[in-house]
Amino acid sequence: MRILAERLAPAESGIGSVVLLHIVLLIGAAEFPLADVHAVRLERTIRRRCVDERRLPFDDEARACLQLADVLAEDLAAGASPEPIELGRRQLDGLWGYLLENDEPVGVEELTDLRDAIKRYRDEDR
Repeated sequence: MRILAERLAPAESGIGSVVLLHIVLLIGAAEFPLADVHAVRLERTIRRRCVDERRLPFDDEARACLQLADVLAEDLAAGASPEPIELGRRQLDGLWGYLLENDEPVGVEELTDLRDAIKRYRDEDR
């Protein structure tokens, strides 16, 4: 999976402190656009759901998701993604296990297309 971001509007036209970004998730050969609002929600939800009460990651998959959250936050703050972000199995497993596996994922309800894509990718990879 890769994430690409491009600036759609000048930084001064951002909504609040978020620049309008078009982030595309590539899972296998399929593309999944992710609006900046959803990228912010994904980043925040990862930070809430992948850590224990001491703010430490639960496991290696959670740690990989937190690394993704860091990259998303940096790209959102910069208003662009300087290069594609290759996500490996740990990120996919972490996103699935901590955010998307439930029928009604809390915090990322709008990301049903991403949920379905990761599920298909996981099913095909087995």
